[in-house]
Amino acid sequence: MATITITHSRLEGTLITDSVRGDGVWEVVKNHGFRPFPSIGALGIPRSRDNEADTWRIKNATRALEAAGHTVNVEIDEGTRRTFAEAEADRVERAEGRTERYEGYADNAASSSNARRARADDISRRFEFGQPILVGHHSEGKARRDAARIDTNMRKSFEDADRASHWQHRADAAAAYEQHRNDPYRTLRRLENLRAGLRVIERRNGGAADDEQPTDRDGRIMRDLREEITHWEEVVAKAEANGVKIWRPDDFAPGDFVRTTSSWYQVARVNPKSLSIAWNLRLAPKQVMSLEDATFDGGRVGTFTVDYTNVRARCPEKAMAAFLADGKVPGTKSAGEASAQAPAEDIRRAQVEAKKARPKTPKKRSDPKIPKRVQIECELSASEATLTWLNGNSQPHPGHKPETITAPEGEKYHRATWSRNLMKQVDELLADRGYERTGKWKHRRGRGEVAAIVPAPAKGEPKQEEMS
Repeated sequence: MATITITHSRLEGTLITDSVRGDGVWEVVKNHGFRPFPSIGALGIPRSRDNEADTWRIKNATRALEAAGHTVNVEIDEGTRRTFAEAEADRVERAEGRTERYEGYADNAASSSNARRARADDISRRFEFGQPILVGHHSEGKARRDAARIDTNMRKSFEDADRASHWQHRADAAAAYEQHRNDPYRTLRRLENLRAGLRVIERRNGGAADDEQPTDRDGRIMRDLREEITHWEEVVAKAEANGVKIWRPDDFAPGDFVRTTSSWYQVARVNPKSLSIAWNLRLAPKQVMSLEDATFDGGRVGTFTVDYTNVRARCPEKAMAAFLADGKVPGTKSAGEASAQAPAEDIRRAQVEAKKARPKTPKKRSDPKIPKRVQIECELSASEATLTWLNGNSQPHPGHKPETITAPEGEKYHRATWSRNLMKQVDELLADRGYERTGKWKHRRGRGEVAAIVPAPAKGEPKQEEMS
């Protein structure tokens, strides 16, 4: 049996270079994640370059080789590495090589497809005027063989055309690798995840200082993450310097419209990392969705969160109103011109001044002696229900004792708050005590159903606002 060395370094990955055909090593390690690399004449673990050693796979492969009678040496070097920028440049170069190779495959397949089709067309000329196969004639055999050759060549032509399309798609994907990889918006999302991962490790290690050659695992991970973050920050800065718009919170004000997923949505709130935009699923997809479109019964406004990296344009509220009045939906260019004329900073300043000038309304103070909610507890198919009066903190009101509501004789409350009999009796009890229910019943786990109440107004008086 042979002496086998499993080596790992960040520069070369995990490799077995001293194995030869027929020594039985491949048959053992193929079940532990190793694959042949014919271009370098070695066995190795795919995608192990620029990563830490996969000790789990290496140990399992070592045990299996030793069980097969081989002597195994393991050499792991985490210090020999290349920078992230060097690794990224190598990935781009390899993508260019794949593009060239796949285009060659596509050209060969397309040429084969055309040749097969031309051969089929050439053979079929004897039948182009509708000449049938003459059964029993001396030409029958050749005619049938020609028909079979036409069928074979046509089928092969279609197969080669599909193969050419497959390799051309692969070539297009490889050609777009660098553009896809360095897309500034995608890069910003990648940076968010990298920074989050770095913060986790820094908290675990108390914010360890930088070290050119860290010896512990967390130190190496922090070094790699900082290096990668620096690289991608440079990519974003370069894109921004070349004219790519990187949207930030300062670029928006509440009421603006933003373009995302090919539609315009009005901004409800501007958050540090996202925008809360108007959203009403019943109206989607809609070219322009305003806060009014997303306002439901009771005044609740439906919103959805969109990341700044998914924003493609901004249009001020007044400009959007002018576009819609003319029966137009603005494009990115016209919206950009309108945005430049009405910067978000000026709009926010005007909103602050308008808020300051608005007269302050005194806060309404409710009487603590008055209950604010009622709670109904009722078992299914029960004949009794318990009504509890609640204060503003949703706790039992000390001045009002719970009351028992009894179903009419021979009837039961089959669906708790959905029972018409129970709801009718609750409303009658509230009216008898001088209250009325406002809003809808809301389920509270383990506590039944709760609804807000207010004192019933006297005749001729307006209804009080719902007290929550």
